[in-house]
Amino acid sequence: IEFSPITDTAIAAERVAAGDLDLVVTSSPDAILTLRDSDSVNTIENLYSGENDIMMNTRAAPFDDIRARQALTYAADRESYASLITQGTSPLADSMFHPDLIWNNPDVVQEGNMPELAGPLVESYCADVPENCTDGKINMELQYSGPSVTQTRIADILTAGWEPFFNVTEQELLQDAHILEVATGQFQVVTWRQFGSVDPDGEVVWLECATAEGFITLNWVRWCSPERDELLYAQRATDDLDARVEMWREIQAEMNESYAYIFTSHTNWTIGHQERVRNLCGQTGPGGELMFCNNAGGQFFHNVWLADS
Repeated sequence: IEFSPITDTAIAAERVAAGDLDLVVTSSPDAILTLRDSDSVNTIENLYSGENDIMMNTRAAPFDDIRARQALTYAADRESYASLITQGTSPLADSMFHPDLIWNNPDVVQEGNMPELAGPLVESYCADVPENCTDGKINMELQYSGPSVTQTRIADILTAGWEPFFNVTEQELLQDAHILEVATGQFQVVTWRQFGSVDPDGEVVWLECATAEGFITLNWVRWCSPERDELLYAQRATDDLDARVEMWREIQAEMNESYAYIFTSHTNWTIGHQERVRNLCGQTGPGGELMFCNNAGGQFFHNVWLADS
């Protein structure tokens, strides 16, 4: 097996379509569209193993104040995000669960494209905390990883929606530096991707109060809710599926009401491969259960083989 590091997955997808490469794993809408349009490429798509979102640091000004978090949420242009970024390859997200999953709370709706509600909140905030505002707008920094054409495009779309109410400074960092700054709380707002565990219990580490404390944290937004912790640990302590589903629905409602996250879209992890790549799926676990063959782009290669033609 030969791996070719190609930083632009749109180019990698074109090379798979041309037959120069056998397989690519991507979440780039441009690449996914290229793979879908190629007659020589088969695709395996998974919309259930990751969420794109915007995170706010709830322990750093100005987003330690819920008014600033709400204003940012209301002014977020999710409609332009859907049309210009996802290009129909993945649906807008209301929470950490795709609507097809049993855990999803259908009553939770991600707000956005409601700029008329942002203005009064910004006015109220700036009247109380004028040192964090300039010319009647809240000062903020948006951080994202790059260089990336897609990430820059996302930042531009978000900034355009926020500018009537926020003075936005954009900061592009290499991904390792970006992650380190988030882990140590050196950010105000970031574009991000996470969640998507096969069992939602895998998300507890990102949400519990214990990981919101200290110099390095895994609860990136640093939002601590003792009531949410009770639900997180109660769902872990029971085998009652219906009870777990109900608790995760309550957790989603609490996350929505905290205004720490703005969910944008369900990540479409896509594997595109030439016909000669065989047996990508069909692996089973120790109990005979069928295993995911594309979870967050993860792939089993030990049973894969290449046909001669």
